[in-house]
Amino acid sequence: MPNLNLRQTISDLSKARIPKKSDPSADLSNQTVYDVSLGKVKVNVNIGSPMTPDQKIDQETVNLINWLAEEQNIPPEYALKRAVGMAAYIHDLTENKGGKLLVLLQDGAIHEILLKNKS
Repeated sequence: MPNLNLRQTISDLSKARIPKKSDPSADLSNQTVYDVSLGKVKVNVNIGSPMTPDQKIDQETVNLINWLAEEQNIPPEYALKRAVGMAAYIHDLTENKGGKLLVLLQDGAIHEILLKNKS
């Protein structure tokens, strides 16, 4: 990853134009994830069967959902919806749109988070 000038990066970000919803350059990943969540986009699950609302999830996932809910002071159902929505958004940005997920740490270091598909 290239060495970035943190001060310049923050300055550039503060000047960034935030597109309006009607703007064609608006965040298409956000719209894609929203359309999928409403069922406007047909999804084909190629591995196993699609999940149905009556299926149960494993205890490890339940523990993580409860932890997220407690950390964010929100109900577990909302924590799950929020986590899945964020995962879908990040997936669309990084896998489908060629974006990168970067994290700015407190010490000023910038790290890329690489998400790998399970094979």
